[in-house]
Amino acid sequence: MSRRDLVHILDALWTASGGRPNVGMSVSDLDIAIGRGRRDMRTPLNLQSLNEDGRAAPLPDGTWALTPAGIDWLKQDRELSDR
Repeated sequence: MSRRDLVHILDALWTASGGRPNVGMSVSDLDIAIGRGRRDMRTPLNLQSLNEDGRAAPLPDGTWALTPAGIDWLKQDRELSDR
């Protein structure tokens, strides 16, 4: 998955959670939030790379959520983008 796609996913998690860690979002809702509908034939979202980086994690209910490290990364990325 491209860096751009990963940032879109992190942004969607941020929006859904209000910038709080451990607020879950389903994969299907993430698909829709980043502009991929139910009939999208592209490769399914692979969130494992965000998990490996410590930016997002799966929750016991099957949803995905930002981690504190993911929130910090997004804040830093946004600060750098504003320069």
